[in-house]
Amino acid sequence: MFDYCLLLIDPHKHVFCAHQESSRPGNIADDFGALVDGQRFGDVTVKVGDKRFRVYKGILASRSPVFAAMFEHTMKEKIKSVVTIVDVEPDVFHELLRYIYTDKVQNLTALAYQLFAAADKYDIGTLKTLCRMSILANISTENATDALKCADLHLDSEMKQHTLKFLRKNSGSLLAMTETAGWKAFELTFPHLAIEVLKAIVKS
Repeated sequence: MFDYCLLLIDPHKHVFCAHQESSRPGNIADDFGALVDGQRFGDVTVKVGDKRFRVYKGILASRSPVFAAMFEHTMKEKIKSVVTIVDVEPDVFHELLRYIYTDKVQNLTALAYQLFAAADKYDIGTLKTLCRMSILANISTENATDALKCADLHLDSEMKQHTLKFLRKNSGSLLAMTETAGWKAFELTFPHLAIEVLKAIVKS
């Protein structure tokens, strides 16, 4: 609980302090987060897999030029206010919405790769940066190839260079990894990346 003073001015220009009490300070991020979790209000429905999300077009459009173009098209074509999104899982889209509304993300470590892809798709640069930082902060010899694949797919040179630098510093552990079945599959599917990894080992 906390107290604050609400200033009131009567017709005779007398100023009064009306003592007010509140249980918590106002927090717009929390209030907007309630919109994301509550799903009670919105002016358009977004269908993702078997889930439906009620959202406000203006909020999404202000944060993403891709959403802005999408909603502008639906308005011009007078399309029904239901937009279907593919290639994004419902739980990932939920966190994408949370970030758009509040600048916050839950379960970032677990969803970093999927959220990075969604942020890239909808051109939300600050979320991409947040996800990249999480990916690189949790990088290891076991998941470094995942980071390389992500960087290659989304043309993220910063993630790629940081990952290769990590591999150079840990070349001893990496040599053992190149004998595993997982590496063999990576080598077959992404031969150009495998070559870059091997070059990194040689340079170390």
